[in-house]
Amino acid sequence: MLSSLVGEFISLPQEKVIYGPGSLGRLPGEVKRLDCRRVFIITGRSLAEETPVVRRVEDLLADVHAGTFTGIRQHVPESGIQEAVEQARQLQADLLVSVGGGSPIDAAKAVARGLATEQAAAFLPHIAIPTTLSAAEYSHVAGYTDETRRMKTGFADVRATPRVVILEPELTLHTPLWLWSSSGIRALDHAVETLYSPGVHPVNDLLALNAIADLFEFLPRCQEQPHDLEARHRCQMAAWMSYFAPASVSAHKGLSHTIGKRIGTTYGVPHGITSCILMPHVMRFKARREAARLAPIAHALNLVDGKVSEMEAALASAGAVASLIERLELPSRLRDVDVPQEALEQVAQVGATDDASQAEIMAILERAW
Repeated sequence: MLSSLVGEFISLPQEKVIYGPGSLGRLPGEVKRLDCRRVFIITGRSLAEETPVVRRVEDLLADVHAGTFTGIRQHVPESGIQEAVEQARQLQADLLVSVGGGSPIDAAKAVARGLATEQAAAFLPHIAIPTTLSAAEYSHVAGYTDETRRMKTGFADVRATPRVVILEPELTLHTPLWLWSSSGIRALDHAVETLYSPGVHPVNDLLALNAIADLFEFLPRCQEQPHDLEARHRCQMAAWMSYFAPASVSAHKGLSHTIGKRIGTTYGVPHGITSCILMPHVMRFKARREAARLAPIAHALNLVDGKVSEMEAALASAGAVASLIERLELPSRLRDVDVPQEALEQVAQVGATDDASQAEIMAILERAW
Protein backbone atom coordinates (compact mmCIF):
# COMPACT_ATOMS: atom_id res chain seq x y z
CA MET A 1 0.00 0.00 0.00
CA LEU A 2 1.42 3.36 -1.02
CA SER A 3 2.11 5.92 1.70
CA SER A 4 -0.30 8.82 2.06
CA LEU A 5 2.68 11.09 2.77
CA VAL A 6 3.07 12.47 -0.73
CA GLY A 7 4.00 16.10 -1.18
CA GLU A 8 6.97 18.44 -1.37
CA PHE A 9 9.01 20.61 0.98
CA ILE A 10 10.26 23.93 -0.41
CA SER A 11 13.27 25.58 1.20
CA LEU A 12 13.72 29.33 0.94
CA PRO A 13 17.15 30.93 0.40
CA GLN A 14 17.56 31.99 4.04
CA GLU A 15 21.13 31.40 5.10
CA LYS A 16 21.05 31.90 8.86
CA VAL A 17 18.82 32.43 11.86
CA ILE A 18 20.99 33.69 14.72
CA TYR A 19 19.21 33.43 18.07
CA GLY A 20 19.64 33.91 21.79
CA PRO A 21 20.96 36.59 24.14
CA GLY A 22 23.84 38.52 22.60
CA SER A 23 22.86 37.67 19.03
CA LEU A 24 22.76 41.30 17.93
CA GLY A 25 26.52 41.47 18.43
CA ARG A 26 26.86 39.16 15.43
CA LEU A 27 25.51 41.86 13.08
CA PRO A 28 28.87 43.44 12.06
CA GLY A 29 30.29 40.02 11.27
CA GLU A 30 27.33 39.18 9.05
CA VAL A 31 27.67 42.49 7.18
CA LYS A 32 31.34 41.68 6.60
CA ARG A 33 30.53 38.11 5.52
CA LEU A 34 28.08 39.47 2.93
CA ASP A 35 30.86 41.83 1.76
CA CYS A 36 28.71 44.96 2.15
CA ARG A 37 29.83 48.49 2.96
CA ARG A 38 26.74 50.73 2.74
CA VAL A 39 23.98 49.53 5.04
CA PHE A 40 20.54 51.12 4.89
CA ILE A 41 18.23 50.60 7.89
CA ILE A 42 14.45 50.45 7.39
CA THR A 43 12.28 50.92 10.46
CA GLY A 44 9.38 52.84 11.99
CA ARG A 45 9.34 56.23 13.66
CA SER A 46 8.25 55.06 17.12
CA LEU A 47 11.02 52.50 17.40
CA ALA A 48 13.60 55.02 16.17
CA GLU A 49 12.49 57.98 18.29
CA GLU A 50 11.07 56.44 21.45
CA THR A 51 13.45 53.53 22.10
CA PRO A 52 17.23 52.98 21.95
CA VAL A 53 16.83 49.98 19.62
CA VAL A 54 17.61 51.62 16.27
CA ARG A 55 20.47 53.68 17.68
CA ARG A 56 22.01 50.50 19.06
CA VAL A 57 21.90 48.93 15.60
CA GLU A 58 23.37 52.08 14.04
CA ASP A 59 26.21 52.11 16.59
CA LEU A 60 27.05 48.49 15.85
CA LEU A 61 27.20 49.21 12.12
CA ALA A 62 29.51 52.17 12.75
CA ASP A 63 31.13 53.43 9.54
CA VAL A 64 29.21 51.06 7.24
CA HIS A 65 25.91 52.69 8.27
CA ALA A 66 24.81 54.67 5.20
CA GLY A 67 21.43 55.89 6.44
CA THR A 68 18.16 55.12 8.22
CA PHE A 69 14.62 55.41 6.89
CA THR A 70 12.02 55.75 9.68
CA GLY A 71 8.90 56.38 7.58
CA ILE A 72 7.42 52.86 7.59
CA ARG A 73 3.91 52.84 9.03
CA GLN A 74 1.45 50.11 9.94
CA HIS A 75 0.22 48.08 6.96
CA VAL A 76 3.07 49.57 4.87
CA PRO A 77 1.51 52.26 2.65
CA GLU A 78 3.07 52.08 -0.80
CA SER A 79 4.20 55.71 -0.65
CA GLY A 80 6.58 54.85 2.19
CA ILE A 81 8.14 52.10 0.11
CA GLN A 82 8.69 54.48 -2.77
CA GLU A 83 10.38 57.03 -0.48
CA ALA A 84 12.63 54.35 0.97
CA VAL A 85 13.58 53.10 -2.51
CA GLU A 86 14.56 56.63 -3.50
CA GLN A 87 16.71 57.17 -0.40
CA ALA A 88 18.38 53.76 -0.67
CA ARG A 89 19.21 54.45 -4.33
CA GLN A 90 20.65 57.89 -3.57
CA LEU A 91 22.77 56.46 -0.75
CA GLN A 92 23.98 53.61 -2.98
CA ALA A 93 22.95 51.04 -0.39
CA ASP A 94 24.27 47.51 -0.84
CA LEU A 95 22.53 45.91 2.17
CA LEU A 96 19.14 46.42 3.82
CA VAL A 97 18.61 45.92 7.55
CA SER A 98 15.02 45.93 8.77
CA VAL A 99 14.36 46.60 12.45
CA GLY A 100 10.93 46.16 14.00
CA GLY A 101 7.79 44.17 13.30
CA GLY A 102 6.22 42.83 10.14
CA SER A 103 5.76 46.26 8.57
CA PRO A 104 9.45 47.28 8.26
CA ILE A 105 10.42 43.71 7.39
CA ASP A 106 7.89 43.51 4.55
CA ALA A 107 8.83 47.04 3.51
CA ALA A 108 12.49 46.02 3.18
CA LYS A 109 11.46 43.13 0.92
CA ALA A 110 9.50 45.57 -1.25
CA VAL A 111 12.39 48.06 -1.29
CA ALA A 112 14.77 45.32 -2.46
CA ARG A 113 12.32 44.45 -5.22
CA GLY A 114 11.84 48.10 -6.19
CA LEU A 115 15.58 48.74 -6.44
CA ALA A 116 16.12 45.58 -8.46
CA THR A 117 13.37 46.57 -10.90
CA GLU A 118 14.73 50.12 -11.25
CA GLN A 119 18.30 49.06 -11.83
CA ALA A 120 17.71 45.71 -13.59
CA ALA A 121 19.85 44.16 -10.88
CA ALA A 122 19.73 41.44 -8.25
CA PHE A 123 17.82 41.94 -5.00
CA LEU A 124 19.94 43.52 -2.28
CA PRO A 125 20.67 41.21 0.65
CA HIS A 126 18.44 41.77 3.67
CA ILE A 127 19.14 41.17 7.36
CA ALA A 128 15.98 41.19 9.48
CA ILE A 129 16.05 42.09 13.19
CA PRO A 130 12.49 41.52 14.44
CA THR A 131 11.12 43.03 17.65
CA THR A 132 7.69 41.35 17.46
CA LEU A 133 6.43 37.81 16.82
CA SER A 134 4.86 38.44 13.40
CA ALA A 135 7.34 36.00 11.75
CA ALA A 136 7.48 38.03 8.52
CA GLU A 137 11.25 37.57 8.60
CA TYR A 138 10.98 33.93 7.54
CA SER A 139 8.89 34.55 4.46
CA HIS A 140 9.30 35.39 0.80
CA VAL A 141 5.92 37.16 0.89
CA ALA A 142 5.55 40.93 1.34
CA GLY A 143 2.29 42.73 2.00
CA TYR A 144 1.71 46.44 1.60
CA THR A 145 -1.18 48.85 1.07
CA ASP A 146 -2.38 50.27 -2.22
CA GLU A 147 -3.41 53.67 -0.85
CA THR A 148 -5.57 54.55 -3.84
CA ARG A 149 -7.81 51.50 -3.43
CA ARG A 150 -7.24 51.15 0.34
CA MET A 151 -6.56 47.50 -0.33
CA LYS A 152 -3.86 45.15 0.86
CA THR A 153 -1.69 43.92 -1.96
CA GLY A 154 1.75 42.41 -2.22
CA PHE A 155 3.93 39.82 -3.89
CA ALA A 156 5.72 36.53 -3.33
CA ASP A 157 9.28 36.19 -4.59
CA VAL A 158 11.92 33.87 -3.15
CA ARG A 159 14.56 36.51 -3.89
CA ALA A 160 12.92 38.75 -1.28
CA THR A 161 13.55 36.30 1.56
CA PRO A 162 15.80 37.85 4.23
CA ARG A 163 19.22 36.24 4.00
CA VAL A 164 19.82 36.50 7.76
CA VAL A 165 17.52 36.79 10.77
CA ILE A 166 18.80 37.94 14.17
CA LEU A 167 16.62 37.11 17.18
CA GLU A 168 17.86 39.24 20.07
CA PRO A 169 15.41 38.85 22.99
CA GLU A 170 16.70 41.93 24.81
CA LEU A 171 15.51 44.22 22.00
CA THR A 172 11.93 43.04 22.51
CA LEU A 173 11.80 44.59 25.99
CA HIS A 174 10.98 47.88 24.25
CA THR A 175 8.00 46.40 22.38
CA PRO A 176 4.68 47.44 23.97
CA LEU A 177 3.19 44.47 25.77
CA TRP A 178 -0.08 44.60 23.79
CA LEU A 179 1.91 44.45 20.54
CA TRP A 180 4.13 41.64 21.77
CA SER A 181 1.13 39.59 22.91
CA SER A 182 -1.03 40.25 19.84
CA SER A 183 1.83 39.48 17.45
CA GLY A 184 2.22 36.25 19.42
CA ILE A 185 -1.41 35.47 18.61
CA ARG A 186 -0.55 36.21 14.99
CA ALA A 187 2.17 33.57 15.24
CA LEU A 188 -0.42 31.23 16.75
CA ASP A 189 -2.63 31.99 13.74
CA HIS A 190 0.23 31.01 11.41
CA ALA A 191 0.60 27.71 13.24
CA VAL A 192 -3.11 26.90 13.26
CA GLU A 193 -3.56 27.77 9.60
CA THR A 194 -0.50 25.68 8.77
CA LEU A 195 -2.27 22.62 10.19
CA TYR A 196 -5.26 22.91 7.84
CA SER A 197 -3.31 24.30 4.91
CA PRO A 198 -3.95 22.20 1.75
CA GLY A 199 -1.57 19.35 1.07
CA VAL A 200 0.60 17.10 3.19
CA HIS A 201 3.31 18.82 5.24
CA PRO A 202 4.47 16.65 8.16
CA VAL A 203 7.53 18.75 9.05
CA ASN A 204 5.55 21.99 9.22
CA ASP A 205 2.73 20.32 11.16
CA LEU A 206 5.09 18.98 13.81
CA LEU A 207 6.74 22.36 14.29
CA ALA A 208 3.36 24.13 14.28
CA LEU A 209 2.10 21.96 17.13
CA ASN A 210 5.27 22.62 19.09
CA ALA A 211 4.88 26.36 18.45
CA ILE A 212 1.29 26.29 19.68
CA ALA A 213 2.25 24.54 22.92
CA ASP A 214 5.09 27.01 23.58
CA LEU A 215 3.00 30.09 22.79
CA PHE A 216 0.32 28.88 25.20
CA GLU A 217 2.97 28.53 27.89
CA PHE A 218 5.21 31.53 27.33
CA LEU A 219 2.89 34.33 26.14
CA PRO A 220 1.11 34.39 29.54
CA ARG A 221 4.50 34.27 31.25
CA CYS A 222 5.55 37.37 29.29
CA GLN A 223 2.32 39.04 30.40
CA GLU A 224 3.00 38.24 34.04
CA GLN A 225 6.76 38.88 33.91
CA PRO A 226 7.43 41.36 31.08
CA HIS A 227 11.21 41.38 31.69
CA ASP A 228 11.61 37.59 31.55
CA LEU A 229 14.10 37.22 28.68
CA GLU A 230 13.86 33.43 28.69
CA ALA A 231 10.10 33.60 28.08
CA ARG A 232 10.58 36.17 25.33
CA HIS A 233 13.26 34.07 23.67
CA ARG A 234 11.02 30.99 23.78
CA CYS A 235 8.27 33.02 22.12
CA GLN A 236 10.70 34.08 19.40
CA MET A 237 11.60 30.46 18.74
CA ALA A 238 7.91 29.50 18.70
CA ALA A 239 7.18 32.23 16.15
CA TRP A 240 9.92 30.76 13.93
CA MET A 241 8.41 27.28 14.22
CA SER A 242 4.92 28.66 13.55
CA TYR A 243 5.92 29.86 10.09
CA PHE A 244 8.72 27.50 9.16
CA ALA A 245 9.58 27.28 5.45
CA PRO A 246 6.29 29.01 4.51
CA ALA A 247 6.71 28.26 0.81
CA SER A 248 5.82 24.67 1.74
CA VAL A 249 2.38 25.64 3.06
CA SER A 250 -0.13 28.41 2.41
CA ALA A 251 -0.84 29.58 5.95
CA HIS A 252 -0.63 33.21 4.83
CA LYS A 253 -3.62 32.50 2.55
CA GLY A 254 -5.71 30.94 5.33
CA LEU A 255 -9.19 32.20 6.06
CA SER A 256 -8.31 34.12 9.22
CA HIS A 257 -5.42 35.83 7.41
CA THR A 258 -7.49 36.63 4.31
CA ILE A 259 -10.37 38.26 6.19
CA GLY A 260 -7.99 39.97 8.60
CA LYS A 261 -6.01 41.66 5.83
CA ARG A 262 -9.15 43.33 4.52
CA ILE A 263 -10.25 44.51 7.97
CA GLY A 264 -6.76 45.61 8.94
CA THR A 265 -6.11 47.74 5.88
CA THR A 266 -9.54 49.35 5.72
CA TYR A 267 -9.97 50.12 9.42
CA GLY A 268 -6.37 50.45 10.59
CA VAL A 269 -6.47 47.35 12.80
CA PRO A 270 -3.08 45.68 13.45
CA HIS A 271 -2.82 42.18 11.99
CA GLY A 272 -2.18 40.67 15.40
CA ILE A 273 -5.45 42.11 16.66
CA THR A 274 -7.40 40.81 13.65
CA SER A 275 -6.06 37.35 14.50
CA CYS A 276 -7.23 37.77 18.10
CA ILE A 277 -10.73 38.61 16.92
CA LEU A 278 -11.14 36.19 14.02
CA MET A 279 -9.12 33.07 14.77
CA PRO A 280 -11.42 31.35 17.32
CA HIS A 281 -14.45 31.87 15.05
CA VAL A 282 -12.58 30.65 11.97
CA MET A 283 -11.39 27.59 13.89
CA ARG A 284 -14.96 26.73 14.89
CA PHE A 285 -16.03 27.09 11.27
CA LYS A 286 -13.12 24.98 9.98
CA ALA A 287 -13.82 22.30 12.58
CA ARG A 288 -16.81 21.19 10.50
CA ARG A 289 -14.52 20.24 7.59
CA GLU A 290 -11.04 19.96 9.09
CA ALA A 291 -11.66 18.44 12.53
CA ALA A 292 -8.93 15.86 12.03
CA ARG A 293 -6.36 18.61 11.40
CA LEU A 294 -7.39 20.76 14.37
CA ALA A 295 -7.91 17.95 16.89
CA PRO A 296 -4.15 17.44 17.51
CA ILE A 297 -4.00 20.93 19.05
CA ALA A 298 -6.25 19.81 21.91
CA HIS A 299 -4.07 16.74 22.50
CA ALA A 300 -0.86 18.78 22.38
CA LEU A 301 -2.31 21.11 25.03
CA ASN A 302 -3.69 18.20 27.11
CA LEU A 303 -7.22 19.59 26.84
CA VAL A 304 -8.91 16.26 26.16
CA ASP A 305 -8.33 12.55 26.53
CA GLY A 306 -8.21 9.98 23.76
CA LYS A 307 -11.90 9.12 24.08
CA VAL A 308 -13.36 12.31 22.59
CA SER A 309 -14.27 12.69 18.94
CA GLU A 310 -12.15 14.71 16.53
CA MET A 311 -14.91 17.32 16.36
CA GLU A 312 -14.98 17.69 20.15
CA ALA A 313 -11.21 18.03 20.22
CA ALA A 314 -11.22 20.60 17.40
CA LEU A 315 -13.86 22.71 19.19
CA ALA A 316 -11.92 22.43 22.45
CA SER A 317 -8.89 23.83 20.58
CA ALA A 318 -10.89 26.83 19.41
CA GLY A 319 -12.17 27.42 22.92
CA ALA A 320 -8.66 27.30 24.34
CA VAL A 321 -7.48 29.92 21.84
CA ALA A 322 -10.37 32.20 22.82
CA SER A 323 -9.49 31.74 26.50
CA LEU A 324 -5.82 32.55 25.87
CA ILE A 325 -6.77 35.78 24.10
CA GLU A 326 -8.99 36.73 27.03
CA ARG A 327 -6.21 35.91 29.50
CA LEU A 328 -3.84 38.19 27.58
CA GLU A 329 -6.45 40.98 27.79
CA LEU A 330 -6.55 41.46 24.04
CA PRO A 331 -9.59 42.57 21.97
CA SER A 332 -11.96 39.80 20.95
CA ARG A 333 -14.74 41.66 19.12
CA LEU A 334 -14.77 43.72 15.95
CA ARG A 335 -16.84 46.37 17.71
CA ASP A 336 -13.96 46.80 20.19
CA VAL A 337 -11.73 48.10 17.37
CA ASP A 338 -14.36 50.36 15.77
CA VAL A 339 -15.32 48.17 12.83
CA PRO A 340 -18.96 49.17 12.10
CA GLN A 341 -21.55 46.43 11.81
CA GLU A 342 -22.81 47.84 8.53
CA ALA A 343 -19.36 47.22 7.00
CA LEU A 344 -19.46 43.46 7.50
CA GLU A 345 -21.19 42.68 4.22
CA GLN A 346 -18.57 44.53 2.21
CA VAL A 347 -15.76 42.76 4.08
CA ALA A 348 -17.43 39.41 3.35
CA GLN A 349 -17.57 40.19 -0.38
CA VAL A 350 -13.87 40.94 -0.63
CA GLY A 351 -12.84 38.10 1.63
CA ALA A 352 -14.64 35.25 -0.18
CA THR A 353 -12.24 32.39 -0.94
CA ASP A 354 -12.26 28.76 -2.00
CA ASP A 355 -12.41 27.90 1.72
CA ALA A 356 -15.68 29.68 2.42
CA SER A 357 -18.57 31.31 0.59
CA GLN A 358 -19.56 34.92 1.07
CA ALA A 359 -22.49 33.80 3.25
CA GLU A 360 -20.20 31.68 5.44
CA ILE A 361 -17.72 34.53 5.87
CA MET A 362 -20.59 36.84 6.74
CA ALA A 363 -21.67 34.41 9.47
CA ILE A 364 -18.11 34.36 10.87
CA LEU A 365 -17.99 38.17 10.87
CA GLU A 366 -21.35 38.48 12.60
CA ARG A 367 -20.19 36.15 15.36
CA ALA A 368 -16.96 38.13 15.66
CA TRP A 369 -18.72 41.49 15.80
